[in-house]
Amino acid sequence: MGSDGRGDRRKTTATSLRVVDAIDELDGGRLTEISDQVGLSTSTVYTHLETLRDVGYVTKVGDTYQLGLKLFHLGEAARRRDERYDLAKEHAFELANATGEEVSFAVAENGRSIVLFDEVSNPSVTGFQVGHQFYMHSSASGKAMLAEFSDDRVHEILDRWGLPAQTPNTITSRDELFAELKRTRSRGYAVNDQEALEGLRSVALAITGPDGTAFGSLDISGPPYRLPSDEKLVELLRPVVSELERELANENDATVRDS
Repeated sequence: MGSDGRGDRRKTTATSLRVVDAIDELDGGRLTEISDQVGLSTSTVYTHLETLRDVGYVTKVGDTYQLGLKLFHLGEAARRRDERYDLAKEHAFELANATGEEVSFAVAENGRSIVLFDEVSNPSVTGFQVGHQFYMHSSASGKAMLAEFSDDRVHEILDRWGLPAQTPNTITSRDELFAELKRTRSRGYAVNDQEALEGLRSVALAITGPDGTAFGSLDISGPPYRLPSDEKLVELLRPVVSELERELANENDATVRDS
């Protein structure tokens, strides 16, 4: 019995998305670099690149392929899909101004921690983490949310993404990670001690929605030499997270009344 072609179409789409991811990971690259990244021939990758250029997802400058600005529009649309994210942005901005440090709001999606808002006290500076996806095991935001998940869900995430080492401080064993998550639950906050990026330390608290699940996380980050103690950072984060959780509950109650 002949194939209906759906499998081939799925494979083609998956390959195009791998090419987009490769360009992102390389921060732009030439054809041979992208081909090496995805592990496919240059002729195959070239076909996908040209198709992506035709529809505006990829652009080419000289011999270097870059992500197209059309993806920026799509990313902004995704970030606006939940009006509650705006509440988190307001609190992140206020906290950044109050502390003079970088404050990020992240959510978990497809087993990764994704930064939706990255606020700094200087309005002329844009936080470098916006839109970045982080492994959950090596980021404070990720570990704060992992600590809210069941062990089975954590194992599923690790089965998919593994525990890649990004710095000498990265946790790379399941036993060590689960011990760290136990500590996170006990003390009520998560720490990233230069585990995703050398020279960057973060402290994060999970934000719990009205249904009791993790809505996201809020973190303060900066160079270790400049940040105050973890306990001081938690003192700054906790009232903001509590207020945000209260507002989320009010939003939920209003939605229920209007339905």
